[in-house]
Amino acid sequence: MNILKIGTIDKSGGAALISWKIKLMLEELGNKVSMFVASKYSNDPSVFIIKRTVHRYFCFLFSNDIDFFKTDWIMKTEQFKNADIVHCHNLHGWFFNLNTLRKISERKPLIWTLHDMWAITPHCAHSFEGELKHGFYQCPKMSLYPRILWHNEKYLMWRKRFIYQNTKMDIVVPSLWLKNKVEKSILKDKKIHLIYNGIDIEIFKQYDKLRSRRELNVPLDKKIILFVSDGKNIQSKGNMWKYIEVLLKKYRNRKDIHFISIGNEDYLKNPEDSNVVYISKIKKPEILAKYYSSADIFLYPSLADSFGLVVAEAMACGIPILTFNTGGIPEIVEHKKNGYIANYKDCNDLISGFEYLLHLSKNEKDEMISKSIEKIKSNFTDKIMIKNYMKLYKSILLNNNQKNENINNNPVL
Repeated sequence: MNILKIGTIDKSGGAALISWKIKLMLEELGNKVSMFVASKYSNDPSVFIIKRTVHRYFCFLFSNDIDFFKTDWIMKTEQFKNADIVHCHNLHGWFFNLNTLRKISERKPLIWTLHDMWAITPHCAHSFEGELKHGFYQCPKMSLYPRILWHNEKYLMWRKRFIYQNTKMDIVVPSLWLKNKVEKSILKDKKIHLIYNGIDIEIFKQYDKLRSRRELNVPLDKKIILFVSDGKNIQSKGNMWKYIEVLLKKYRNRKDIHFISIGNEDYLKNPEDSNVVYISKIKKPEILAKYYSSADIFLYPSLADSFGLVVAEAMACGIPILTFNTGGIPEIVEHKKNGYIANYKDCNDLISGFEYLLHLSKNEKDEMISKSIEKIKSNFTDKIMIKNYMKLYKSILLNNNQKNENINNNPVL
């Protein structure tokens, strides 16, 4: 099987890492995979760059991130001509002419995996509490990524509607939550498939806690609270920092609690937080897995998440999760079974959840750890994910071949 993938980035960031993992696993199964991306971080010769022919500030000035790019040339490449299926991932990021979807679908079977809500909003990756209007979930602020300068939502919705109505494609979503959203949206008439994201449980697994703490120079005699604090990630998840800071302030003077922030060592550092350590983004997943294993609670108060990849990683390493009732996260985390799901934006409940997890007995915590690991192994591994994608590819190709045979056997006179 020959697959062509299109996305913003090849192997950096949550959505891109899923796309990259699919590529590697498809190749391990004997398939040929090429990629076209706007930003290339790998040295893989089968990954090709889509040059940003228009500067993003030009798109911002015209409040339009879907029209000004030249991407039709992809269909003239050997990679496209030889592809059995074209599989798209994130298409926002100021690089892709969305109308190219329509043209691709006229010549090749097309799949689009939605990693966020951008396809079903006028311009933003997440609409938060935005209402559904004319088939699109409205963006409450123009500043939401990808931001726009002025209210061009009416045109953007009209343009996306035209493209979708004239594009034959299958939609994949990583959570039941997003599937329910899409089924009510402008894309409701498309075939919509649920395929959960998967993680590598050979890497993300439970390591010995004390040994991990010694290796990482983490205190041995304190409760370790881990959270991800990358500046961009915090903003795209609805400003998680606001809620993390509530806990940092409340437990600032607790000598038995030690917070570790992974992602940006200089971001919002407060000299009063003597029990908080900020470290840079961890590039090696094996090291990240040991940080997960060394901790007692993984704090993730996201306000917008279609899945929650870091949540799955942390759970696979045996760490209870403290999170909000957000997006697809409750499909991974079960309240008081493998974590605590606080009411959305409820700081008091977030504190209650923190106290609940902090004071679990050893037996209660061991049971929670066991359920976390089992949940991931049974539902959210990369092998399960690739098995479901392969099943979808084969089904689409089979249907496409049958239609072509019917056309050849019944020519129009």
